[in-house]
Amino acid sequence: MKFSMSPVVHVAVQCKVTSDLPKGVEGLKRLAKSNSMVVSAIEESGEHSVALAGELHLEICLKDLLDDFMGGAEIIVSSPVVSFCEALLEKSCCIVMNKSPNTHN
Repeated sequence: MKFSMSPVVHVAVQCKVTSDLPKGVEGLKRLAKSNSMVVSAIEESGEHSVALAGELHLEICLKDLLDDFMGGAEIIVSSPVVSFCEALLEKSCCIVMNKSPNTHN
């Protein structure tokens, strides 16, 4: 199947026991290979992040990761982070001026 959307929910995943890290890395690779909407990456800080299509997709993939791909290792999952972006499509007809409380913006 081809998808025309990109993942929007990001979570950080780490193993509870550091000796299970190879199982965790292999499990994340296998999860990303089995589901084309999952994007697994290692951030500059060293944490393993997973990007998914939504919260339901997150729950399903985490269950699959624990039951099928991790081999019994336990994980710690961060709170989901959702990127929010806005775009302007037209020029406004009104001129608005505003100052922030710290007067820098």
